[in-house]
Amino acid sequence: MAISIRLQQSKFKEKKSEGKWHARVVSNGVTTTENLAASIQENTSFTRGEVTGIIMALVDEISYNLSLGNTVVLDGLGRFHLTVESEPVTNKEDFDIKKNITGIKCKFLPASRRDPLTRKSKQDFASGVQVVWADSEDEE
Repeated sequence: MAISIRLQQSKFKEKKSEGKWHARVVSNGVTTTENLAASIQENTSFTRGEVTGIIMALVDEISYNLSLGNTVVLDGLGRFHLTVESEPVTNKEDFDIKKNITGIKCKFLPASRRDPLTRKSKQDFASGVQVVWADSEDEE
């Protein structure tokens, strides 16, 4: 398994990164729910329709539990939680939920493991993935 990268020059005006080159992943395409369901059907006893139904039910349950204020943890996948965006106020008493809350976002933190020696965290999905140069004609 490998991901392809290309170099991209920074457009940020910060002195630390201005004009410097950094790696960027080149996408090889999109895998949809339908693609996943078809692949799972080929490798298990579940039908594509059953897999699709379970995925849709899972999405509904995640949404419902997030709306209750819960953090949702899917073992091996990661954790979902909601955050809010708000306009700041100088005095605590001036904060009005209807006026100052400007948005709600869903955040996702991929599953990871911490190396006991280095204490660095490594995401499970990144394990075993190699990095290679993209062909020059590849587009993002």
